[in-house]
Amino acid sequence: MAAQNMKEVIYPEFIALQHTCHDSIKACKGDSKFLQKCMMKCQGVTGNFPASISGGQVSFYLQQYAEALLDFTYHDEQILSDIDEFPAQTTKERIAQIFGYLDKINTMCEKVSPGCRLEELLGYEIAECLLWRKGALLYGYCSTVKKDDKRLHAECQEYRQCLQKGVRYLQSLFKIRDAILNTTHVLGENDTLELLKMGIYSSTHLLALMYAGEMCYWYITSANENTDSVRAARNLGMEMLDIYIQATEQIVELKHGWSNDQAKQYLAEMKGS
Repeated sequence: MAAQNMKEVIYPEFIALQHTCHDSIKACKGDSKFLQKCMMKCQGVTGNFPASISGGQVSFYLQQYAEALLDFTYHDEQILSDIDEFPAQTTKERIAQIFGYLDKINTMCEKVSPGCRLEELLGYEIAECLLWRKGALLYGYCSTVKKDDKRLHAECQEYRQCLQKGVRYLQSLFKIRDAILNTTHVLGENDTLELLKMGIYSSTHLLALMYAGEMCYWYITSANENTDSVRAARNLGMEMLDIYIQATEQIVELKHGWSNDQAKQYLAEMKGS
């Protein structure tokens, strides 16, 4: 895409997000810290936007936009999960709205550089964060519904669909760096190297293993029969939990602060079913 055309794609999106963020700050009655961060990033970009964008600048502006949107949506995610606690009446629409904003990042990247992998434009961490935020939000919703038998019965289909989607997002996180989930752990002196061999590049990756394994377990235990999707969930859940347990037991730096009791219980039940 030509430099001027790239500006015509990117600049209006910053302006639109800036206006939306401004309106949200005015309407906000609580903590607006993340909205303020989004606003500052948008203003910093729009106030100094060049007449044209060279190829080397494209990733920078896409990253800035992604970071601003992640701050903007995190404000809504916090309210939905921590304050409103996923209300039955509005949760579906609010999750869809948050995902819609996050998907704008993918849409812009595709417009600017068709066929290019997201991580090539945004970097590993932002690309993984997008998947993590979607998977973790669905985990939070499913965890809330699971604790309410009446609501679980009423929203069972939506609950199971969100479990599947959430697991897919978390599983995809491990594909960003072409990490191969490998349960064969080779003991060595370099714990960091061992973590990388397992596909664990950060605490987010480790938590994603537990979340995905737990969601697989919830999917299995909510099923009425042993279908192909249930069997697939069992196999994937066992794989994720097995890696999580190995990491927390065999990596010295993870032995303190990371519990695996629940993971072991889930794994034992899945192996026995």
